[in-house]
Amino acid sequence: MGPAASSLFETACFLFVGKKIVLTLDVFEQQLRNCFPQGVDGQKIAVALSGGLDSVVLLHLLVCAGKKGGFIPEALHIHHGLSPHADAWADFCRNYCDTLGVKLETVRVSVEKNGLGIEAAARQKRYAVFSEKEFDILALAHHRDDQIETFMLAVARGGGLRALSSMPSVRPLGTRGIIWRPLLPFSRQELQDYAERQGLSNIEDESNTDTAYLRNWFRHSALPELSARIPDFDRHVLNNIRVLQEDLALLDEIIGQDCRWVCGAGYFDTARWLTFSPRRKTHILRYFLKENAVPLPNQNALADIARVLAEAKTGRWSLQGFELHHYAGRLFVFQLEKMDKLLFLKDRQISGNLREILTGQGFVLKRHPFGLPEHLLEQDGILRPVLPLDSMTIGGIHKNMKKILQEKRVLPALRTFWPVVADRENCPLALANCCTDFRLSVSDGILPVHPDFPVLF
Repeated sequence: MGPAASSLFETACFLFVGKKIVLTLDVFEQQLRNCFPQGVDGQKIAVALSGGLDSVVLLHLLVCAGKKGGFIPEALHIHHGLSPHADAWADFCRNYCDTLGVKLETVRVSVEKNGLGIEAAARQKRYAVFSEKEFDILALAHHRDDQIETFMLAVARGGGLRALSSMPSVRPLGTRGIIWRPLLPFSRQELQDYAERQGLSNIEDESNTDTAYLRNWFRHSALPELSARIPDFDRHVLNNIRVLQEDLALLDEIIGQDCRWVCGAGYFDTARWLTFSPRRKTHILRYFLKENAVPLPNQNALADIARVLAEAKTGRWSLQGFELHHYAGRLFVFQLEKMDKLLFLKDRQISGNLREILTGQGFVLKRHPFGLPEHLLEQDGILRPVLPLDSMTIGGIHKNMKKILQEKRVLPALRTFWPVVADRENCPLALANCCTDFRLSVSDGILPVHPDFPVLF
């Protein structure tokens, strides 16, 4: 979903927020039409089902709407194992889905705090599962009261614009899906009224009454008192959220445009990035990391990255499963899992038919004006990493391969295991992604290219 689509969704899905309406199937179907004017035919729709009131109501509404709209939703239950009743909740969800004729997937997770509170850690695990699933639309049952609580928590914890904007009605999920919160216009009481009219039962999480959790204290103590003292308190908060979400959408639109210019050549261009104001540079950097699925560092760490990018020629950072490399005026992002895959030649070599070896290791045999002749690829040879004494003739000049890699501005961290294609006597024929030996090259020949090895030239 692109920025334009996201903007349309936000406009459509926020129409009812702040208005007092009764939750009925007709009203819900109107929500559905507002958010998805083209319909949801062919879309894989699921509800995150906890068994609580909110998700029970949402699944019921989607099932009823689906009978009229020609779609069948699924359900996803996350078994956190944090409550002694967790197994019973999973059983309830299974029985409820059986009653509705809905497919249910239950995913068990192990929640580890890792410096977070138990609620935050569970939420992190839950959303990680959401991102892994290939749903086009994942519906979450957050309602109006949840939205107000989320805003107040952000106020209490000193959140910035993004935190104060609370929960968007629609946001991206994974690489192609979206999260949809259709119940944000409705209060918990309105959901309760719907459940009573439909005769729906639900489970109750015992932790929801524990006021040791700040959210529960707001729910049971602070917010009722504020609502009693301040006329239309809820409406004022929701109006603030609406304005903040509009401001955030505008900011994201501007920063997205900035980032597209910074990365206009297909990479993060430090020189272009440096032309912006300090505050804008920080937002561009955060946007770039988010677009590359890098877990966002705290403000101090982000400021340190920005400082090194501005002052130093090189830099390297480790961020929760990712590495950032700053080199030759560009910023590279590597996922460590994928980085490990690049080490397939480290301290080893592969011998055999060159074409079979290369294609078997994920290389693409691309046409190149100075590439290898086809017949060489049908011969036996060796695929290995570059060696200190390796050399090749380039443009009539004999050069050490490490020098060639330097001239091609290959990242220093990649040079020691950069792939070399050699003949059966171990004499280099080509440097992957870069060039072939000039003495062997032919017009419209073949250059072995591995898509995971970045080249800067």
